[in-house]
Amino acid sequence: MSGSAFVHQGCVYACDDEFLRMAVPFVVEGVERDEPVLVATTTANIALVRAALGRRANRVDFAETSGFGRRPQQRIAAFTAYRHRHPRDERVRILAEPVWAGHTPRQVEAWECAESALNTVLGGTGIRMVCPYDARDMPSAIVANVRCTHPEMVRGTAVRPSAAYVQPVAFVRRRAAPLPSPPRDAVTLEFGGDLGRMRHAIVLETATLGLLGERMMAFSAAVGEIVGGAAGGAGRPAATLWAQSGEVVCDVRLPVSLDPFIGLHPPTLDATPGDGFWLARKFCDHLDVRPGPDGTNVRLHTPGPGS
Repeated sequence: MSGSAFVHQGCVYACDDEFLRMAVPFVVEGVERDEPVLVATTTANIALVRAALGRRANRVDFAETSGFGRRPQQRIAAFTAYRHRHPRDERVRILAEPVWAGHTPRQVEAWECAESALNTVLGGTGIRMVCPYDARDMPSAIVANVRCTHPEMVRGTAVRPSAAYVQPVAFVRRRAAPLPSPPRDAVTLEFGGDLGRMRHAIVLETATLGLLGERMMAFSAAVGEIVGGAAGGAGRPAATLWAQSGEVVCDVRLPVSLDPFIGLHPPTLDATPGDGFWLARKFCDHLDVRPGPDGTNVRLHTPGPGS
């Protein structure tokens, strides 16, 4: 894979013509340069791009964006996988339209933080990416944050630096809402030095909270990966579990300061501390990483019984 810079651009459009004035030159330039090109957008926009490209559409990869990763981690992994499919190419181009319809406020927060995280996570990959945002049916707050998460903005073929751009860690700290405290009846499991016993206790507690079968084992494994990743360091991690509003939640307090984007990279052949977090993000419906002055709090969510 190339060590070229990652280029991340946003584009806010309000009609089909505005979308095409950006998308078609972006794709055509890639095709003419023999760069791999992926267009991940809505079904309607795919049809528009195909019609505008004519025969050149045969040299472009298309994906319906709603199926291109249900969670931020899956979407980032899909981008990385597409890059790895073309290791000999200095550049690949991706037009990647996020999906916002139907998301809860918490999910919107996670997706916006992931958009910002791309600037760090995909650094050096040689990916040139444009993220289109359809202003016709999108909340104004999301439109405003496009300029905060993308270093550059595109209108047609014109590219300008975004004056509102915020560095990823600063954006996450500003955007992420405070985590509510666990309820009084939450159960806390302190790590006593025996990781196997700690994992067993996590399984028993998740079962008590109503999780069964594969969901119980997957969530327990996710919590165990987070605890185990810090088990050999100074201080002792602790896990606090409870059930709420159709889901089971676990807070893991770690005595170390961690990157809020840990685990967004897929694992490699070289084991890293982020590998356990990658598995946890894969197993869980939602995961927050909140560094603080005394360490890091990791909150994991999974749908509860009956969900």
